[in-house]
Amino acid sequence: MFGPKEKPREVETPVMNSKPASSKDMKTLIGEGCKVEGNFFIPTPTRIDGTIKGDLTGDSGIVIGTQGRIEGNVCSPEVVVYGTIAGNVESKRLELKRGSNVNGDLTVNNLITEQGCTFNGKCNMKVEESNVTELKVGEAGE
Repeated sequence: MFGPKEKPREVETPVMNSKPASSKDMKTLIGEGCKVEGNFFIPTPTRIDGTIKGDLTGDSGIVIGTQGRIEGNVCSPEVVVYGTIAGNVESKRLELKRGSNVNGDLTVNNLITEQGCTFNGKCNMKVEESNVTELKVGEAGE
């Protein structure tokens, strides 16, 4: 009671690997009905079910839920869209799910689309450096 107080222990935060973000990995959620304005930088896996008016930048995966709407540019290594983006998207991996709607230009390494998604804009595919070596005729044991 009157003795020295214990120092609070520091809690270690687990580091996320660069794998596709699942809902159990989500650290940040902007819920349905939320409306926020401004530019955001989010370093953890994030799910958006509300509306953001402004640019969104992330270090991890971003999921735009079916009720989610982004009115601005999105930049993140992995983006999965079920809802709407009115702006440009820059990503290493972009998935457009059935019912999603993107109005803006894309700059991506990998683009995955499902039947029933809508995309209006230009798409620029970035070329990744490859570990694949081209086989020449006669090198494959012929």
